[in-house]
Amino acid sequence: MTSLEELVGRIYEAAVEPDTWPSVLHDIGRSVDAVGAALAAARSDRWVGWRCSPGTPPEFDSYLRSDAPTRSQITTRLVQANRAGFVPDEDVLAEEAWLADPLMAEFASPAGLHHAAATAIHVPNGDLIVIHLHRRTGLPRFDADDLARLDAVRPHLARAAMLAARWRLEKLHAASEALALVGLPAAIVDARGRVLAANALIEHMSTWIVWLPGDRAALIDTTANELLHRAFRELDNPVASSVRSIPIRASTTSDAAVVHLVPATGRARDLFNGALGILVITPVSGSSAPGGKILQALFDLTPSEARVAEGIAEGVSLNQLAALHSVTIDTVRAQAKAVFAKTGTHRQAQVAALLAGLPKMPLG
Repeated sequence: MTSLEELVGRIYEAAVEPDTWPSVLHDIGRSVDAVGAALAAARSDRWVGWRCSPGTPPEFDSYLRSDAPTRSQITTRLVQANRAGFVPDEDVLAEEAWLADPLMAEFASPAGLHHAAATAIHVPNGDLIVIHLHRRTGLPRFDADDLARLDAVRPHLARAAMLAARWRLEKLHAASEALALVGLPAAIVDARGRVLAANALIEHMSTWIVWLPGDRAALIDTTANELLHRAFRELDNPVASSVRSIPIRASTTSDAAVVHLVPATGRARDLFNGALGILVITPVSGSSAPGGKILQALFDLTPSEARVAEGIAEGVSLNQLAALHSVTIDTVRAQAKAVFAKTGTHRQAQVAALLAGLPKMPLG
């Protein structure tokens, strides 16, 4: 059995090494005969990240990604209890209501779990951290001694969560400043569109972007802004259909620009990050329609798709493009469809109007 002193030390290590949380949670659970333990972070009304002990049934991941948590009353009741300690299931809901709750009915009971103990921790950055432990069906409820053992580590879990949130913020600021060093105006955003960190280059881009209350940003171009917020909502999905290179057309008061939203993957998305995106604004300058290489770079087009986009911008019909490049009309139509999807347009006229508003960028 891991000693309390050793366990506390490992809890603080997990604050900066999130990959160690599963083993830490395993040892916390084992100290009170819990087979599964999970630590989950919520932001607004959404679970943004979680870590589970090896004994937690794999279905827990699917449960948190479903709509079931929005129907469950357990976290709401846990928060309402407002207790600076672990709360047993009988203090959250009566037995009948406990077993009928979506957490139990759709996940825990089918996985052979019954009694639980949990605690809610509010982190200064606004996140809610919940640590939840379950026992297998047939084992007794968590008693006073079990809760005392868990309460002995709770203050350390709360401080580790606070340190992890602070450490995350420092890493995000460092990332945005690193992008500034190479001349990229950038911000780090979450799936709700909240700006977690931004460099000075993007903060001063009032020509295209406006800063809103609640650490949020919006594009002045309303059409581009709608596409951007759709992309925010689909940050969880690396192959989402949303447009992630979004054009802002030139106006009488501003040049054209392209906004890129790059989903963060791998270690950049730790327990307390959830889905993250790097928002970059690329100003466009020049005086004529962009060439194929520029279109490829701006909208992630293939060479053949860029040729079709160029042709559409020049008023060439799809039949003429097929003949010009010795391909079938079906091939050109498929390429045009891909251009529509990647540029956020629906018709050839929209593509032509869009590209007309994007002056040519010098290749350097």
